[in-house]
Amino acid sequence: MYDFEFLNKYVSELNNPQNQDKKHIIYRLEDDVIEAEKRLGEKFPNELREFYLKVGYGFICNFDKTRRNRLMDPHSVADFILGEDDFIDSTIRELYPDNMLVFFEVGEGTYLTLDLEQEQEGGICPVYYFEEKIATSLEEFLKRMDEETDYYIHLNE
Repeated sequence: MYDFEFLNKYVSELNNPQNQDKKHIIYRLEDDVIEAEKRLGEKFPNELREFYLKVGYGFICNFDKTRRNRLMDPHSVADFILGEDDFIDSTIRELYPDNMLVFFEVGEGTYLTLDLEQEQEGGICPVYYFEEKIATSLEEFLKRMDEETDYYIHLNE
């Protein structure tokens, strides 16, 4: 249903010295998805859930040193939502309404979100950069990032 296969070649072990030479760095997950969902009391949207289970989490566009470009792991998403991340100021958390699920850290308190109110069949949610819709799905977002680093920054220029 979702096509994330193109990222499988970037799956790696933590602390692998060859990671610095990879375009993307992806780490597999074990029981993290289920544990984070238990903490939240609800499941992640299906597309994101399938991504976590079949691919993992990690860093997209690793060569871009101006942004973090981190696909957040399930526990980091739960920490953000539950206010349990000591590194995130509550004023930053307040910028993201409950219907906007933070899943991707751009850097410096800036995140991309999935709009849960616009969830489509199959648990597909559009991706937003602040108020701007930048992709119709997680799959589209990742494929576009694979083609052009931080493509969404320049959409309205």
